[in-house]
Amino acid sequence: MNNQTIDDFTNLLKDTLMSDRVSTHSTPLPLVLNDVKRQISEDTSKDQTEKEQQLYNLDKAYKTVVEELVGSN
Repeated sequence: MNNQTIDDFTNLLKDTLMSDRVSTHSTPLPLVLNDVKRQISEDTSKDQTEKEQQLYNLDKAYKTVVEELVGSN
């Protein structure tokens, strides 16, 4: 997994939500979040500082997507 920006993660989460809307099986967003966090944590090509930055970016993206979802209701 390359270094992802907050926007990259936001797009990933939104794309996941949109693809789930057209399928019969839907993955809850928190499960997607946990899966991506696990992938980041297990990535041996990054040092701890890079992993922490990626996790921070992912958390910010998650909050952005949730705020947009809540605001759209």
